[in-house]
Amino acid sequence: MVASIDVATAVDAIRWIRIALRTITPALDRAASHDAWAWLTTGQLDATQLLQAGKPCTYTAHHATTAIEWTARPVTFLALAHRAARRPACADAFSPRPWMSPAL
Repeated sequence: MVASIDVATAVDAIRWIRIALRTITPALDRAASHDAWAWLTTGQLDATQLLQAGKPCTYTAHHATTAIEWTARPVTFLALAHRAARRPACADAFSPRPWMSPAL
């Protein structure tokens, strides 16, 4: 799966990565979880500095045979007319899972 989001600042970009990473951290194995929390604690500061310097940054979480990668890079673009909200256009393509229902 590939998704994207555009944000105005390096801090906002890293915030999105941190939220996603914190969400999956409980499901990671011990080593991957330890690495993720290290990045969440201090590594994200380096990532923010890279973005602010105009350079891309990447964080990859490994679990068993799966690798999940987040990449943030500065870009210059014109806002698209159909993007009234701050979330990506693909956000409505994902349906909630039954166990994530607010009724539970």
